[in-house]
Amino acid sequence: MITNSKVTIYHLSGIDETTKYPKWERHNYDEAWFFGGEGAGINKGYENANNVDVRIPYGQNADLDISDFSIGDIIVQGELKDDIERQQDLKEYLIYNITSINNNNFGNNSHIHLGGK
Repeated sequence: MITNSKVTIYHLSGIDETTKYPKWERHNYDEAWFFGGEGAGINKGYENANNVDVRIPYGQNADLDISDFSIGDIIVQGELKDDIERQQDLKEYLIYNITSINNNNFGNNSHIHLGGK
């Protein structure tokens, strides 16, 4: 599969009992296909202006596991090294929330397909 970007996913894994903040697990993927993003295009219009599609191929990302993704998790294009306590910790970055997850684990290009807004 052709890839064009690194991607960081922040997966919501529970609530920290001490701080009452959500607990976020960071997952970095070196090989992903990232398409879409900020702004309206002629073919997308305003309703779908900020939609993104992300495909993360199994064969090019050794630690890829479908259980590391949930609706509402955070997608950031690029490789981030910082762990977060709140979604606000990413205010310097353009972020998207996962709205759909498809496990395309068949054929020659098996991958996880994420949709985001």
